[in-house]
Amino acid sequence: MAFTMTVTENAAQRLGLIINQQREDDTQGLRIFSRGGGCGCSGPSFAMGIDAPTAEDNVLDVHGVRIIVDPVTAPNLEGASIDYSEDDLMRKGFTIDAPNVQPAGEGGGACGCGHGGGH
Repeated sequence: MAFTMTVTENAAQRLGLIINQQREDDTQGLRIFSRGGGCGCSGPSFAMGIDAPTAEDNVLDVHGVRIIVDPVTAPNLEGASIDYSEDDLMRKGFTIDAPNVQPAGEGGGACGCGHGGGH
């Protein structure tokens, strides 16, 4: 089954500008990866950077933006969407809505850094 993700047109426009300014060659794109660390029950967090794909990566071209996702991160990002927004309080940024991500404590009763959930 092919890996799928959605990028809104607004996010694609903004990402296109960033990638074109920062990439060193045409093979590079936006790598999205799981970021380790942190404590709590929110599940994995994601980071983004400019990188070239490897043979194992999932590579998508969405609205002219090359998205690169490694095979470890891909299950969490399957069916995810990326958007870009700016609000009236001068906050702006990208959001990733990943429907396959469940909070770390769900189902197992454990949350955080070695602390049991609900105890």
